[in-house]
Amino acid sequence: MRMAPGPVRPAVGEALSAPRVLWVGVAGDAWLVVSRVAKSLGFEPVQAVVPGSVGLELSRARPRLVLVHWRQVRERGPGGLGGLKARVGAAGATVALVAEPHTPAEVLEAADAEGVEDCLLTPITEAAVRSRLSALMGTQPLLTPSERYSPRVVLLAGAVGARTWTGLGSLLEASGHQLLYSATVEGAAARVEEHGSAPHLLIVAGDGSWGGVWARSSPGARVLLEGVPSLAVTAAECARAATLLPRIHAMLGREGTSSLRVEERVPFSCPVEFGEVGPRGLSWTSGVSFALSPGGLFVRTLVPARPGAAVTLRIHLPTTGEHLESPGVVAWANPWASREGLSCPLGMGVRFLGMGPPRLMHLRQLCYAPPGP
Repeated sequence: MRMAPGPVRPAVGEALSAPRVLWVGVAGDAWLVVSRVAKSLGFEPVQAVVPGSVGLELSRARPRLVLVHWRQVRERGPGGLGGLKARVGAAGATVALVAEPHTPAEVLEAADAEGVEDCLLTPITEAAVRSRLSALMGTQPLLTPSERYSPRVVLLAGAVGARTWTGLGSLLEASGHQLLYSATVEGAAARVEEHGSAPHLLIVAGDGSWGGVWARSSPGARVLLEGVPSLAVTAAECARAATLLPRIHAMLGREGTSSLRVEERVPFSCPVEFGEVGPRGLSWTSGVSFALSPGGLFVRTLVPARPGAAVTLRIHLPTTGEHLESPGVVAWANPWASREGLSCPLGMGVRFLGMGPPRLMHLRQLCYAPPGP
């Protein structure tokens, strides 16, 4: 039997119809695993190395998933891959890093700048690739959180200057809330219609009274938003966003989330694994963290654990080569889903259980420890 010289690419018609997975890195064992799983699920796997070839592949067809090997990030440096997330579009392909447990922290920081939303640790398993692609295709089992841990949709209306929502909006997103933004209450009512269900809370920025922005809204908008708990804030209060969080969390019934204290986060770049007890024992999934708060950390991943689930965290420390394990509980989770118009981080917030201040302080010190000789 004669073999075709070189790689065989699908026919044009097939390539146009099949979703694509773009691998940015050299061919190797990891690429073979990705390619094999992608083909089995009906994806077209494509490999690129240099930035020019990456741009060429992105111009041909937008991939569903972009996997970037960490050595490509190290060799190119911050911005060396041309801002992949910006090039595929905010609502386009998901960008994931393929790393080792002890990938240097500076590489992870550069990956954060590229818009990385997940991390697969080597050696890559077929299950890890399959779970991501299944999530992107909508075939992953839906999470079924209890009411206590269910996602909260917050509608932010009003525009009192360009930076009105910069502080408060980012903190609410970091707390795991799903946000809808609008410049006016009229627009907020339209966003509610688009979303298909009422939000859990409406926050209106104006002069701080219902005689301002809210009163100038139309009767139709008021009817549509009737019954939605509301909070009026001023631009000055938005500038002191951290002081508003406890009140907002109380209104949303999410006081437990406030223990993560997102306003006190410190930079913390490291691969993270989380284990859940299943039918076959403890099952581990990887992700990446870029921030640590006194009560827990945010793990970016397309396949978070179920909200409310008890997990075991395995935190890899690039600076020392160690890993720490700690029990935790998933305070909130936002798995990948088609949420046009909603703004929220993909992943989950995990609250530490049984990690006292001394151990937490030790964790912070290890995070900033100089590398060994």
